[in-house]
Amino acid sequence: MIKLSVVTPTYNRKDSLRLTLDGLSRQEYPFDKFEVIAVSDGSTDGTDEMLEDYKRSSPYRLRVISQSNGGPSRARNRGVQEANFEVVVFLDDDVEPAPEFLSRHASHHLEDDRIAVLGPMSPDPARSPDEPAWIAWEHAMLQKIYDMFRPGGEYNGRPAGPHHFYSGNASVRREWLIKVGGFDERYTRQEDVELAVRLQRDCGVHFEFDFMAEGLHRPQRTLDSWLRIPNAYGAFDAQRIQAGLLNWSDVEANIRKRNTATRFLTRMIVACPLILPGIVAIITRCVTPLYRAGSRSSALAALSAVYNVSYVHAVLQTPAIHGGKE
Repeated sequence: MIKLSVVTPTYNRKDSLRLTLDGLSRQEYPFDKFEVIAVSDGSTDGTDEMLEDYKRSSPYRLRVISQSNGGPSRARNRGVQEANFEVVVFLDDDVEPAPEFLSRHASHHLEDDRIAVLGPMSPDPARSPDEPAWIAWEHAMLQKIYDMFRPGGEYNGRPAGPHHFYSGNASVRREWLIKVGGFDERYTRQEDVELAVRLQRDCGVHFEFDFMAEGLHRPQRTLDSWLRIPNAYGAFDAQRIQAGLLNWSDVEANIRKRNTATRFLTRMIVACPLILPGIVAIITRCVTPLYRAGSRSSALAALSAVYNVSYVHAVLQTPAIHGGKE
């Protein structure tokens, strides 16, 4: 039986982290075949004390590492460095793993040592009615991605690739993580995708999605925090364009798939980037009232428009990219 090192970075999410740890205590996988490495990334809310207390009665080996705040990439790299076992399972501190979570991850690595396994992060049905619109949007977008992998669906079970890799629920052999140097700590978004590209290119790692390796996802995010996501993704993709790893034509093709209103707003942003803050302010002001009034689809469509125009604006902020040309 293969041994697993579960790496969970955490920052000021003491209560959410406890649910993650509780979920690990209900695993079907033998407790002596896995360890959990919780990396407290400069937490100030009592996380460290909670972890030390939890460790005393944990049915599995819980290792607590505290470091100054450096971001999730640095925390995950620290966990990988400290890991004792062959396979590293990345699990975020807002995800509660299902009882078969570790068993499913492990089963793939027993059969293939060059695989990276991904599992779904599903909404908590008990919490969904109280979640804000932007969290509902995140869940909806994730479900669209998962639907791509369903056999017999619209995409007839499309295989997963490095651009689907997300570190909230994933596993890969430690030796490959070490070989490529781990996460690039310069990135705050899409650092997992960037890592996955190197894993595939340099180590021949391929990707598998397992619907049964599930975790309940309870994200905690303000609207302002959510608005920063497309900006970070756009800045990252601008860097990829400059490095020759992505073409502007790919970005344009993605825009053409959006609805008429989003395409119109995007053309406006490309022509006059200065109007973006006003557009974002107007749309986001309408989202919560729409959502609370029961117009869920309209609210999520409005958030999609905000996300897409903000992303394109961030890409275009890179001086070398203008009008779609480098």
